[in-house]
Amino acid sequence: MGILRVLGPNGDTKVEWDLDVEETVREAERILKQNVLKGYVAFRVDEGIGTAQRIDEFDPQAKQILQVPRIMGG
Repeated sequence: MGILRVLGPNGDTKVEWDLDVEETVREAERILKQNVLKGYVAFRVDEGIGTAQRIDEFDPQAKQILQVPRIMGG
């Protein structure tokens, strides 16, 4: 079981997937890809915030993926 947490203007949205239920995996991957197109970045978090690793593609083996909007400076 994994969880995708999307932090955005609507707060903290959680999407869970189960490796045994293909539809849930596909839905979590779709949401991650959709947000990447909007400029979000994703981090795989397995053991705590200090262990976050940036990822560019959905990883169904991850325990948790955190997705946040890219911060742009000017």
